[in-house]
Amino acid sequence: MPFVTFLPVEVTAEVAPGSSLLDAGEAAGIEMEAGCFNCSCGTCIVEIVRGAENLDPPSPDEVEVLDQWSRDPEKYRCACSARVRTGEIVIRQLD
Repeated sequence: MPFVTFLPVEVTAEVAPGSSLLDAGEAAGIEMEAGCFNCSCGTCIVEIVRGAENLDPPSPDEVEVLDQWSRDPEKYRCACSARVRTGEIVIRQLD
């Protein structure tokens, strides 16, 4: 099963493949900001510290939202739509 670690609190949650990073936050008991829940607002953008290769590629809609916020999709993802595939992902919520 994949793992997602949340910084700076260093809490890790085991999640099912296909879970969103937002789902992982809920599983870990981490309060995460989210607005639209459908990848259109950018409220839930997180930094991918390690393990970006363990996520599904971003959808065109997600890339568009990240572009609107001037965020590189190789380093940042929308937690509501980024899906975990395998391995470990380490993320940091933005201030």
